[in-house]
Amino acid sequence: MVAFTFLVVLWVSAASVEYNMAMRFRILSSVASICGLLVLLGALLRAPEGYEDETGFHIGALADAVLS
Repeated sequence: MVAFTFLVVLWVSAASVEYNMAMRFRILSSVASICGLLVLLGALLRAPEGYEDETGFHIGALADAVLS
């Protein structure tokens, strides 16, 4: 859910910037921003799952054992 919210915020920000550029410079769209958002989405979906406590962030089997 956090990744989805972050992606929506990024998309709205990019759309706002592109709209301002289109109004100022008469540019219809920016392929670079679309590719950038897709790269961010891929990175967010591949991020490791784990948990964080007072000793730091834990990934993998230890995280599974503690959460069970």
